[in-house]
Amino acid sequence: MVGFQTRLTFLEQRRVFRMIPGLENAEFARMGVMHRNTFLNSPGFLDDTYRVINRPQLYFAGQMTGVEGYVESAASGLLAGLSMAYRLHGAEPPHFSGKTAIGAMGRYVSSPNKRFQPMNCAFGLIDSLDYDPGEKKIRNKAERYQKIAERALAEVETVRRQMEQDDWTGKPIGDTIAENKE
Repeated sequence: MVGFQTRLTFLEQRRVFRMIPGLENAEFARMGVMHRNTFLNSPGFLDDTYRVINRPQLYFAGQMTGVEGYVESAASGLLAGLSMAYRLHGAEPPHFSGKTAIGAMGRYVSSPNKRFQPMNCAFGLIDSLDYDPGEKKIRNKAERYQKIAERALAEVETVRRQMEQDDWTGKPIGDTIAENKE
């Protein structure tokens, strides 16, 4: 087994693994351990686009910013890259609100927090649903999460359409990026 992360003691790992049929007499080359990534104390250091507050030309992304997970790391890189590209062209970057996972994670790493620790994205970070006075709240978790996801996808689609219309040099952004590759 490769990449086994655990807080179990070595003795307990051996005991548990030997309960698996066929591993009763196994020899273990190395036991699992919990690894922790080094990370920035991002609140007060990074803004919600992963830009360094005191050095606005510098961005960070990925697990070092305090996001955990492959998807979260990729999303932080996407947001940092988009923001840098827009700002290099003198334009305001697209904004993802806390109604989206990408915006909620940006807000998490940039909001004051004396006990900041890296974390995966979770529904608890994303803005809750808005209800009109007297409107019945959705109690079923699956239904509520579905509504939150639909709202987030609608916002992401709105941002995508806005980005298609953005014009830095008289050309659609996609054309500008393609030309810069050549």
